[in-house]
Amino acid sequence: MEWDGDAIMKIAIGVFFVLFGVGIAYALFRLGAVFKRLSGILADANTQVLPLLTRIETTLDNVNAELGKVDDITGSVAGIVKTAEQTTTAVQGAVAKPLKWVAGVAAGVSEGVRSFFRTGTRKER
Repeated sequence: MEWDGDAIMKIAIGVFFVLFGVGIAYALFRLGAVFKRLSGILADANTQVLPLLTRIETTLDNVNAELGKVDDITGSVAGIVKTAEQTTTAVQGAVAKPLKWVAGVAAGVSEGVRSFFRTGTRKER
């Protein structure tokens, strides 16, 4: 066999393909190891995340129930405030009008008495 450029090129291409095959095999072996680790991580996450999601769902259900109670309390407080406002208006109407009337009568009597005594003292002078 003669060692000309064609023979050397064939040997170089053969060596290249062998090394390329070995490199690809090594990369695929490493990729398989990565996928195996990733599978383990996902399995662990699956076993840990599902109970966590169940607990979060239970917590959110409890929060929603409490918010429903707060809604009822808010409605009750609004009713109490409205009743207190109506009571205040009724008491004000029941007390204020007679007090205004009594104050008006008292002011009238006071002015009358003052006027009576003023006119009486002026006549003597």
